[in-house]
Amino acid sequence: MAERLGLTEARKVVDAMLAAAAERGLVMAAAVVDAGGDLIHLSRMDGGSALNARMSHNKAYTAVKWRRDTKVLKERLFDMGLGEERRDIAWFGDPMYTPVWGGILLKSAAGEVLGALGESGGTPEQDQEIGRVGARVFAEL
Repeated sequence: MAERLGLTEARKVVDAMLAAAAERGLVMAAAVVDAGGDLIHLSRMDGGSALNARMSHNKAYTAVKWRRDTKVLKERLFDMGLGEERRDIAWFGDPMYTPVWGGILLKSAAGEVLGALGESGGTPEQDQEIGRVGARVFAEL
């Protein structure tokens, strides 16, 4: 498992996610941020939109800031079935917060958060699947 997250590792993660997306016929963007939520690397496939790029960065940023995968965050705070316990994202005061599937923490073997990845361009399930590809690649570095 990787013990650092720099440009070399971020590129490998993003490249793996975009290759997996291409294999599935998806057009996506993918990003990796550091432990502070600052962008290390972002790539967008030909035909991918600027919104995909922004969303991939925001998902990774959100995962790091909340110290949890965005799928868990969405289910815990933002799903409609929560009734009165549900929150509006504006309530938290950061326009980059994006509590939708696809932001996945990247941790060291000791459990230290080194950063996160995010991707955008598919359905929530497809985004999450592509994100898990990147997380596996990071775990194997």
